[in-house]
Amino acid sequence: MKAGLKTRLYDPLPTVEADLQVRLADLVYNGTDMHRALLPLPAAIAIVMLMVPVNADAQSVRDHVRITPDRSTMVSEKQATELTLTVTEASIRPIQIWVRTAGMIDPSKKTVTAFLPAHEAALVKAGQRVRAFSPESRSRMYQATVSRVTPQDGRTAVTATLNGRAVEASTRYVLEIVAEGGEFLSVPNEAILETGGTQMVYVQQAGGNYVPRDIRAGMRGELFTQVLEGLAAGEQVVTIGSFFIDAEHKLKNP
Repeated sequence: MKAGLKTRLYDPLPTVEADLQVRLADLVYNGTDMHRALLPLPAAIAIVMLMVPVNADAQSVRDHVRITPDRSTMVSEKQATELTLTVTEASIRPIQIWVRTAGMIDPSKKTVTAFLPAHEAALVKAGQRVRAFSPESRSRMYQATVSRVTPQDGRTAVTATLNGRAVEASTRYVLEIVAEGGEFLSVPNEAILETGGTQMVYVQQAGGNYVPRDIRAGMRGELFTQVLEGLAAGEQVVTIGSFFIDAEHKLKNP
């Protein structure tokens, strides 16, 4: 829409309906055929009648209506209830990660032994939880525990004891060991959205407002992801409902 045109009757608060009016007005003003634009003739005339010329240096309707990228997205209490909108505090907490390897099961079908390089072995300790499965039967998962960690010839042998006897004929098993990666500022994995190679979260502000915030993520754990930049401890980020808020924000900021 050209600068110097604006509507007479616009609520100062931006709305989706107002943005749609601007889109329709653009179609009419730019000479688009009304029937090809699927606009009923009365509706097109009504939109044209809403437009009056003003000074050329006046702010355009698009600038007046659309929310700028640094503005927040409002979510009503009713919407928050319907969406079961959930926020979680960014805080320093332990991050659990998976150490994956493969090994051989013993004839008794009760223990699996694998070897790890030094940098991964440093994360593994006796007593940690393990998931084990045969590559030929991924649907059957065995719960296990690290029972022994033994340095051998520059490597480290890790033995996991299954909670029950394996039934597959395979002798090779994949081990997924749950290890502690350390304590870091982190947020739940589901809070992070990825778009165009950028990672972002929605941060809660007062009055039901949520603002997008770019972050730089680090280590990704089983439940939480380390945040290197972009958040401070104590800030509340959206976990459940973030996709809805993101869709609303993009609608108002195309």
